[in-house]
Amino acid sequence: MTPDKPIWKSFVFFEDKCFFVSTIERDYDTYEGVSRGQETLVWEYNWEKRERGDKIIWYGGHICDHQAVCRCLINWGTIPSEEDERWGRFRE
Repeated sequence: MTPDKPIWKSFVFFEDKCFFVSTIERDYDTYEGVSRGQETLVWEYNWEKRERGDKIIWYGGHICDHQAVCRCLINWGTIPSEEDERWGRFRE
């Protein structure tokens, strides 16, 4: 297996909250063997302590998800569901 490769890391601030958004490229085990792809994860982040929260608050794929999540957090401090029209606007 190939080591994970960091693609992009962002810290997003909204009011009194901070979020850590991370996209990596990693191997996935599938029924057909090992596949490689991108994964985007989001945590709340304590900026003063330099610690991310224990709970992943959002999970997605490509770098375009990373960009969309950052835009949503900057604008609203939350990530809308994929059915929400706001998500689609930022995902394009």
